Amino acid sequence: MATQSKFLADVGIQTAGDTSIGGNLVVTGDLTVNGTNTTIDSTTQSVTDSLIELASGNTTADTIDIGIYGNYNDGLSGEGGASEYTGLFRDASDSTWKLFDGLEVEPSTTVNMGGSGYALADLHVGDLVATTLTATNSLTGASMSYPTSDGSNGQVLTTNGSGTLSFASPAGLEGGTVTTTSTSETNMDTFSTSSYRSAKYEVSISDATSGTYQFTELSIVHNGTTASISQYGTVLTGSTELATFGVDVNIGTLRIRTTPASSNSTVFKFKKILVDA
Repeated sequence: MATQSKFLADVGIQTAGDTSIGGNLVVTGDLTVNGTNTTIDSTTQSVTDSLIELASGNTTADTIDIGIYGNYNDGLSGEGGASEYTGLFRDASDSTWKLFDGLEVEPSTTVNMGGSGYALADLHVGDLVATTLTATNSLTGASMSYPTSDGSNGQVLTTNGSGTLSFASPAGLEGGTVTTTSTSETNMDTFSTSSYRSAKYEVSISDATSGTYQFTELSIVHNGTTASISQYGTVLTGSTELATFGVDVNIGTLRIRTTPASSNSTVFKFKKILVDA
């Protein structure tokens, strides 16, 4: 039975059933669709609007995700291909935009980030400008691999020559502090003989009890079994040196040894430059 319709002068055509148009339809006025679903099965869509509003009327609570998504077949062999979803959306839970793919369950008013297959998608861009850049895993760029965690205060990034970066204290700024309260010989510092061949130390010594201070420089070299040291540039505020220095090699470790001249609390502060073996 044919669909019954009638023409009303004040509203135009009114029909109680479905309407099918075999040719083109041009609407010069506004088009309002009150149904639940709107399906457009066209090859090309051309929209004059430069901005498209989504989630219209979402003003009472920030509980739904806003974005776009599409459906694709991953084409993986052995699985016969799986129907998955990819898209870009604003996550209502943390107000951040996320690019995803691999999700095996179609989104509704939210994207199930705990759903099977969900993963953040790759993004290939040219220049990227960001107020803050945070990498939750490793950060790789221009064949460089960056550390996955922060270093210590004052450290800098160094490379191994093969594209791997790591945090290390800058050359010439490594240092330490040792405090002694006796005249017994003790280690001021040590380093690996297999890693470093020579070193230079700048040492500041203070004896707060006597109010005397000393600065001296040490040059050190070793051949793997024995070590040599040269002390120079020593300046004092008192009449005698606050400590003497020596070196030795002990099971692959070069030890810088110091013997304080007093049992007063004596503080050694030093900076060092280590030269690779």
